[in-house]
Amino acid sequence: MKNSKKNILDALKFSLELSYSAGKILLKHQTKLSSLEITSKQAQGVASTADLASEKFIIKEISKRYPTHDILAEESAYVQFGDAKDAYQVFKEREWTWVIDPLDGTNNYLNGLDYYAVCISLLHFGKPVLGVVYRPSNGDCYYASLYGESRFLNTQKSLKSKKIYSNTNKKKLKEAMLSTGFVTEKGRCFDTEFEQFVQIMKKSRGIRRMGSAALDLCLVASGVFDGFWESGLAPWDMAAAGIICEQSGVKVTDYEGRAFQPFTNSIIAARTPFYRELKSQFKR
Repeated sequence: MKNSKKNILDALKFSLELSYSAGKILLKHQTKLSSLEITSKQAQGVASTADLASEKFIIKEISKRYPTHDILAEESAYVQFGDAKDAYQVFKEREWTWVIDPLDGTNNYLNGLDYYAVCISLLHFGKPVLGVVYRPSNGDCYYASLYGESRFLNTQKSLKSKKIYSNTNKKKLKEAMLSTGFVTEKGRCFDTEFEQFVQIMKKSRGIRRMGSAALDLCLVASGVFDGFWESGLAPWDMAAAGIICEQSGVKVTDYEGRAFQPFTNSIIAARTPFYRELKSQFKR
């Protein structure tokens, strides 16, 4: 596959179709939550029969369409690498890698909360060239590629998408509504994360902890949230939503201010000039 506009846009269309079909699988499984088998992944949370079914379907379809491409998917990556996230770095050197989260927000899903998503991204030597984040429960779909601004589509209400773009946010921290995530299972010092959360909460209008980093980032892209931050995420949590944010005018970096790439250990997303005030809260 050549890195051309036509090929990337064809892959984006394919990704959208995949996400819709995977979403149907998740909706079907959610009607029988009590019978789902749930397994623990230590520092990476839990997985369910629904996660596995969605991922199996997506991998099968990608492998048929792009047999020479690599695939980095959450559940199969855990089987292969366990909690060794550093092992994912090898995919930065691969020409084409599909990065998949078959169900971002598993805890929400298992409790009947409709804030969860299917995330699909394609990387070229470690950099996202397209991303799709689809919320099956209400039909919200966010997507972007290197060849166009981020777009939003509600599949249940309209077949017409709308562009998402704004490159400024002049709010101050005291006016901002933010989103983040943190869990003790990540194996980091929870006290440090929580202290940081409390300090920013005191200075902002409010913070929401919704349970799906991908959807949170998409709500930054669409302007619902003014900013997002989190550490300890995996590539499949950030790859699709990261390019959606960037193509919507959001500045995305790690805590050190380095340019976005999905193999980093931390992420901050906000539009300028507000980004600078938010980032200043993470000085080392």
